[in-house]
Amino acid sequence: MNYMVTLLHGRMVIPASTLDPAPFDPSHLCCSLGPFRPAFTLIELLVVISIIGILSALLLPVLVRDKEKAQGIACMSNSRQLALAMQLYTHDYQDFYPPNPDDSNTMDGYNWCPGSVLGGIGGIPPGHDTFNPSILRNERKSLITAYIKNIEIFKCPADKRSGPYSGSDSALAGKIVPATRSISLNQGVGTIDPAYDAKPRAGNHDGVPRLSVNGPWLDGHRKHHRNQPYATFGKATDFNRVSASQIFLTLDESPWSINDAAFGVSAAVAEWVDWPANFHNNGGGFSFCDGHGEVHKWRTGTLNINKRTPGTSPVASDNPDWMWLRNHATMRVQ
Repeated sequence: MNYMVTLLHGRMVIPASTLDPAPFDPSHLCCSLGPFRPAFTLIELLVVISIIGILSALLLPVLVRDKEKAQGIACMSNSRQLALAMQLYTHDYQDFYPPNPDDSNTMDGYNWCPGSVLGGIGGIPPGHDTFNPSILRNERKSLITAYIKNIEIFKCPADKRSGPYSGSDSALAGKIVPATRSISLNQGVGTIDPAYDAKPRAGNHDGVPRLSVNGPWLDGHRKHHRNQPYATFGKATDFNRVSASQIFLTLDESPWSINDAAFGVSAAVAEWVDWPANFHNNGGGFSFCDGHGEVHKWRTGTLNINKRTPGTSPVASDNPDWMWLRNHATMRVQ
């Protein structure tokens, strides 16, 4: 900027007019900040919101499927770990499977997995151990626990039941916890003791569990006796007439059906006794007696239930889901 300088009485004078700033030009500011852009109109905002809504609607099913897929993978991992734990148990006990009586006893030494975990859903009161995970940490009562690292594998991640803790651990008192278990063991696999074999009543246990289970529901009337006529498996070496890869070991049981840890299947009569879960897009997690696991997809909507299941429920004799479960629970040997 050039200033006009004059001398007055020997002094240098700068005229005031030369010190006044140039008039403010808003265009200079606009140029320095970029071109002026007006705000979105209401129509434009509505269009943007509509586009976001459409994209969300398109992406939500994908996210749900991804979540279900992840839960299915976690469920298969849990099933394999339980199958491995069973194999380790049989190695330590002369090939015998752990006890699997048709009751929910919590006695020391007489259950592979103790307690009743019924209810806790749809207004059905929970069982004593539905929200008591502490019972699974007791290796004297839960005989398979010694062979696993994390008791969370007893529960499918898709089982959403939760409720107030009902155990004796003061650190968990008053807290909301997930359901203890959603896994059950094939009622045709495992052992029982002589006292329970003679009189199969809840809590009637004495002697060493070295007899194969009777699989009481295999005849549809809860009167079946081992291998008469359907095979039961008390030892890991009992698969001489059918492959161990064909007989399921554990499965996800429906939260509307689950109670004790023995899953009943009727092989002689077309009916549901206990109900498999359909947590995974109309599929359920299974482990098999050879150690592998899978999510089996059901072919019908028979297992889509949202209320407490009856004691037994008839099903069509050609129902492919009942036929599959029957054929993978046992085989007729007489």
